[in-house]
Amino acid sequence: MTQDSLPTDTTPDTVMQDFIFGGIESDEQHLLATQRQRRTGLRHIYDLSPRDPVPGQPVMLTVYAGPDVQVDHVAAYVTTDGGHPAGQRGVAVGGFTVNLLPVTLQWEPLLWDYVQVWQGQVPAQPADTFVQYVIEGWRSYDTTYTCWSNELHLDGTVERATRYGYTVDHFTTPQWAREAVIYQIFIDRFSGVTNRWLDPAEMNEFVGGTLQGVIEQLDYIADLGVTAIWLSPIFVTPTYHGYDTTDYYAIDPRFGTKDDLRRLVAGAHARSLRVILDFVANHTSVDFVPFVQALADTANPQRQWFDFAESHPHGYRTFFNVASMPQLDTDQPDVRAYLIDAARYWLTEFDVDGYRLDYAAGPTHAFWSEFRAACKTTNPDCWLFGEVTLAGDDLRSYQGRLDGCLDFAFCRLLRQLCARPQPSLALAHVVNAIQRSRTFFNEDGVGQSDFLLPSFLDNHDMNRFLWTAGNDKARLLLAAGLLFAFGDAPIIYYGTEIGLSQPRSKGPWREEARHPMLWGESQDQALLAAFKALIGLRRAHPALIDGTLTTHLLDETTQVWLVERVTADDRVLIAVNLGAQAYVFALPWLPAFDQSGVAVTQPVTIPATAVHFFTDRPA
Repeated sequence: MTQDSLPTDTTPDTVMQDFIFGGIESDEQHLLATQRQRRTGLRHIYDLSPRDPVPGQPVMLTVYAGPDVQVDHVAAYVTTDGGHPAGQRGVAVGGFTVNLLPVTLQWEPLLWDYVQVWQGQVPAQPADTFVQYVIEGWRSYDTTYTCWSNELHLDGTVERATRYGYTVDHFTTPQWAREAVIYQIFIDRFSGVTNRWLDPAEMNEFVGGTLQGVIEQLDYIADLGVTAIWLSPIFVTPTYHGYDTTDYYAIDPRFGTKDDLRRLVAGAHARSLRVILDFVANHTSVDFVPFVQALADTANPQRQWFDFAESHPHGYRTFFNVASMPQLDTDQPDVRAYLIDAARYWLTEFDVDGYRLDYAAGPTHAFWSEFRAACKTTNPDCWLFGEVTLAGDDLRSYQGRLDGCLDFAFCRLLRQLCARPQPSLALAHVVNAIQRSRTFFNEDGVGQSDFLLPSFLDNHDMNRFLWTAGNDKARLLLAAGLLFAFGDAPIIYYGTEIGLSQPRSKGPWREEARHPMLWGESQDQALLAAFKALIGLRRAHPALIDGTLTTHLLDETTQVWLVERVTADDRVLIAVNLGAQAYVFALPWLPAFDQSGVAVTQPVTIPATAVHFFTDRPA
C-alpha cells in the first residue's frame, strides 16, 4: 500500500487507547485502585526535602503509615560509602540510623481513613556523597513484627524493601537542553524503505534503516532548524526497535558500525546538532550473555543480576510480562557498574551528548542518582531525560535523579484538546494545566526550573497525532503551535513535520506509528514550511523558552486565550483560538509584528482553531 492510498476506514482510536505501559492513561477504576494501594502499607513515596540537595543541606525524610500499619518506631538505615544500607529494629549495619518521629495524622479521603506521617532528618553531607537508605517500621511490644517501606511499580509489582537514594552535588541541566528542539529518529524506519506502508507482517522485521541513512539526511535535519537528534537504540539487538539490548558496548551491524556513529556525531556537531542516544537500563534481551549464563546455571553469580522466582509467570521478572525482556536488578552492584560503565563509554569514546532513558520508572531512584552522578562527572554538559509515564508528585520525585522526564501529561492534554477534542475539557482547565505545571516543577520558585519536561505530540509507542486527528492537518498545526508556545524542549517525531500518518490503528503489540519516512515529492511542503517557521520562531525568541506567562484574555464563550510570555529582553503575545469562528481583537501593545515578521495594525483577526504569535520586534 502506498502513502497516497489511505484506507477508507480512518476512524482513529480514542486518546485513552494511545498510550502503553501504564501511568497516566490507565482507566479511572485502575487509577483509583492504584492510588488507594499506594496509601496503604509503609510508604516513603520518595518524599524528601529538598529533592535535590547541595553540599551542606540536611534532608528531611517523610514516611506514611497507612491504616493497615500499626507501628511505634520507624527508622531509616543510611549509608554514604556506596554500601548496601541495612539494619534491624533501629540498629544500622554498615552505616547509621536516622530515627523518624510521628508528626501528624492526615485524613485520606480515598481510603476514608487516617494515615500517620513520620519524619526524620539525614544530616548534611559533603559534595559528591551518594546517600542510600532503606526504611523499617516495627512494634516495640512485638519482637516478630516488622515492615519495610516499598513502592508500587508501574507494572503493579512491589519489592520487600525499596532502596532509596540521592546524590549531594551541584550538577545542573545544561543550557543547550533548555533551548533544544529535538528530532526523534527511529533508525530502522528513517531510511531503507521509501514512501510506502509496511504490511502487518513487515512491521516486526528489519527493513533497512541505518546510521548511514541518517548521515545522508543530516542536511535535511539541520535545515529543519532543530538543535538535537534523538536516535532509537543502536546497540546489538534481536529486534528492529532495539529496546531489548544484547550487548551495550557494540552497535548492531544491521544499523551500522562504530565508525558510522563517529561520522554521524561529527557531522551532526559540524551542523550544530547534538546527538542523544536511547539507553535501556531496565531490561535486556534474552540473548544478553549474563542472562543466558544465569538461565543455564543456577550457581552462576550473574544469576543475581535478575530476579528468578517461581512466582513470576516465566520464572523470572520481566518488562510487563514480556518473556523476551528479562528485567535487571539495578540495585545489584555489578549490574549498576556494568550499565554505568556502558553509559560512560559512549559519552567518552563517541562524544554523544546525552541519553533518553527508556522506561525510567523501572529502576530505582537510587540507581538513577548514581547513574546521573557518573555521567555528569564524565561530561557535565550531557543531558539525561527519562521516559516516565507519570505526572505530579510521582514525576517530580525524579528531580535530582535525572535532568528531566518526558511530559506525557502535556502530550495527553494536547491530544485531548486538538486531536480528538473533548467537549468536557474547559479552556480554563487547559490554561491552568499549562501555567501550574511550570510552577509545580520549579524547586525553589525562583527563576526557571532546572528539571525539564521535553514535550511532544506523538512518538513510536502511540498512534501518530495526525492519524488520531483523522488526518486533519489543521488540527496538527494547532497542536504544534501550542507545543512550541508552551512546551519544554519540543520533540518532533520523524515524519510528523511532513504529514506522515499510518494506515491502521495500533494493536496491543504492533506499533503502526513506525512506518518508513516519506521522502521527495511525497512530503507535504506546506506543512514542512509551517513546522520550520515554528522552530525558527522558538529559537529566535527566548520568551518562548523561559518567559513568564501573563494572561490578558480568557474567554470561554469564544474559546480564545491571549497570553504573553516575557523575559528581560523579549516578549511574545500568543493568541490561541480554539473556537469555530475567527476572533478579532486589539493588540495590547504597538508596534507589533506577526509570526512572519510583518508589521500589523489594529484590529487583528485570528482564524478559527489556530495559534498565532505576535512580537514587538520583527523576526
